[in-house]
Amino acid sequence: MDFKYQSAMQTILNWWQGITELSTNMPVVITLWLVLAASLTNMLVMLVLSRKLSASKTLLTFSATPTLVLDVKKASIRYANPAITRLFDRDNKTSHIVAQCCFERLSELSGETSITNDVFHIKQLKKTLRYSAVQINYQGRRAWLCQIDHIDTNSSSISPWDLDGQIIQTLFSSNSAFIHIKTLDGLILSCSPSWASQFERSVEQVNGHFEHDFYSASKLEQIKSCEKSVLIGEIQEYEEWSMVDNNILLQTTKSPLYDEHKKVVAILTVSHDQTEIMDLNERLLSENGEHLRIEAELSRNNSLLNSVINATPDPVAFMNGNGKYVGANNGYCEVVGVKHADLLGMDRQQLFTCDKRSWLLEQENQLLEDGKSVRYEELLHLAGEEPRWYEICKQRYLNSTNGESGILIIYRDLTERKRIEHELEQAIEKFDELSSIDELTKIANRRTFDSKLQHYWSTHHREVKQMSLLFCDVDSFKLYNDNYGHPMGDVVLANIAQVMDEQVHRGADLVARYGGEEFAVILPNTDEEGAIRLANKIIVAIEQLAITHAYSKASKYVTLSIGIATMCPESESSEAQLLENADKALYLAKEHGRNQCWVYQEQVQDSAMVELNFDLIKP
Repeated sequence: MDFKYQSAMQTILNWWQGITELSTNMPVVITLWLVLAASLTNMLVMLVLSRKLSASKTLLTFSATPTLVLDVKKASIRYANPAITRLFDRDNKTSHIVAQCCFERLSELSGETSITNDVFHIKQLKKTLRYSAVQINYQGRRAWLCQIDHIDTNSSSISPWDLDGQIIQTLFSSNSAFIHIKTLDGLILSCSPSWASQFERSVEQVNGHFEHDFYSASKLEQIKSCEKSVLIGEIQEYEEWSMVDNNILLQTTKSPLYDEHKKVVAILTVSHDQTEIMDLNERLLSENGEHLRIEAELSRNNSLLNSVINATPDPVAFMNGNGKYVGANNGYCEVVGVKHADLLGMDRQQLFTCDKRSWLLEQENQLLEDGKSVRYEELLHLAGEEPRWYEICKQRYLNSTNGESGILIIYRDLTERKRIEHELEQAIEKFDELSSIDELTKIANRRTFDSKLQHYWSTHHREVKQMSLLFCDVDSFKLYNDNYGHPMGDVVLANIAQVMDEQVHRGADLVARYGGEEFAVILPNTDEEGAIRLANKIIVAIEQLAITHAYSKASKYVTLSIGIATMCPESESSEAQLLENADKALYLAKEHGRNQCWVYQEQVQDSAMVELNFDLIKP
């Protein structure tokens, strides 16, 4: 209270004292003065509350932390301090986008009145934000008080998800196949230029639209029928005529795409145009039959036949029933590395390597016997060239003139298709890797932890072996963040993750970030004694980092508390029980002073867990 305010109050009190002395024997006047006193008291209370509200607003206004007050029901901004404007923009458009994103995330909370260190990315602003919020009463209405920090990423112009999208789009652009990715309700997320060109549209004009914008109702029913098995996680392969042009034959593969919870959320469709190959095969078979008839009628004169097959772009050759070459084009001669003049009349066994001779003879003899065509892929090493992939098709032909049968061999170059498939696999593998590693600490994330824990639980149950789990928590980490700042807290978490990973040497063990400042270590085929030794090594290694923490309740340095649980999986239990036991042990380690590890004992109540003695158990 300042000097002027004290002087005014003293004047009012002196005046009141004088008046009351004059009216001691006047009851009516006394009542009047009592009413006046009550009114003055209310005015004083209102004045004090007004000064407090003004002080609170002044504190927020001059705070360097960007702050928003959001109405809980209307999602409107009730107050934004100048730090928000300095961080984002000058016309508050971006502030409203940030406020809307915060409100959407806060509205998902059921019954919660506060949230700490939630992180989210706003793609349209290309910013990653961290915020904390608490519910308050602001001017008579429920509101969220939000404090927001901007987190710098490796690139200020593009997010990791944008980068993945660019990789996939670049891969699609260099591919002649018809490729598109869609959600389960038919929304086109991405497509190749060739797929969009079917509808005389560009990629930008197709992405973001639904399939029903391009296909008729009957064709959509056909698509849904083909995708039933894909929705349950199976890969579907089949041949079909194009939905747009019935003259195009497609070899189509539909594959499911999963989210972090292993749920099918999208479908990848890749279709290759087989029309040209089909026409070529039909033409070759037709021409082959006709020219074989001419060959027999012209006393096996192969000049016309060789002229025809030499005009064929794919490597083609003919063998008679005795296994001798009777015709081939130059492309086939280049593949097998034999001159055309030397190939004609050559026995096929001369081109077989020893390791394949028996298999190929059996294959071709069976083909001549039952007439069933053979199709397989092979990597061939051509002289002076890079290895190339070929699809080899062998079919039996029959000379109706003299009854002789032989084998038609067609090679199809698959090298380019294999390269595209390899690039697509690499892109998918990179996506899987990004979804399994924690971005901050560079160790396994929660999704990988859950998957590995379930896997090891199943294998240890089958093999009747013990497994252990360490559940770890950084002591007083909230106080560290509050006093040293979240960026420093992130550095601490990354250092702790690295040290924990260095203490685990077995390939099957897994160190993972469970969430926030919590870590977990899965120790397959490990008994309780082995888990205790490793826990002590980790605790000592973390304290030896000597990261100053003046606000810790356990030490002057950053420390770790660990809960230990060991089980032999049984049919009536699950991996959730192991995690729960480790969590209970961690709770007791925290309750009894932190910077230590406790082991869960199944045969007694939780309150009877035994504290480990660092002096007796050395790492």
